[in-house]
Amino acid sequence: MHKQMASFLFDTNALVYWVYKDAPEHESITHLLREAFLQNASVYALTSSLNDVYYSLRRHYTSEKIARASVRDIAEVFDLVDLTGPFVFESLNSSEPDYEDGLIRAAAEALQVDAIISYDIKAFERSFIPKMTAREALDTVVDR
Repeated sequence: MHKQMASFLFDTNALVYWVYKDAPEHESITHLLREAFLQNASVYALTSSLNDVYYSLRRHYTSEKIARASVRDIAEVFDLVDLTGPFVFESLNSSEPDYEDGLIRAAAEALQVDAIISYDIKAFERSFIPKMTAREALDTVVDR
């Protein structure tokens, strides 16, 4: 039996773990996405995260062709969130440990998602949107 599905904004690290099949969290993220689609839930990614995913894949894991295909997969699966000026200033003024985390937090709070899917230990501690791993999110949306 399913609980009511929530909406999620995925941090860059979760996106990389999803498209990089050898990542330790790949399966749990894939399972969460499958549940989200079965329940017509919203899953979001920042357009700026695609740059970082591409860079990480090319630098550390894979070829140009595969990195591009991976970014295309994200663009086709996720609802993409474009950055706006207010997100930029909110990030610059936030208490997040880095600028990209501030952008994720600003977007998550503006969208009022139910959780940020992230594996960043230091990020989002002061956000009113909770941070969860994919496994934690699954526990909130699927009865086991």
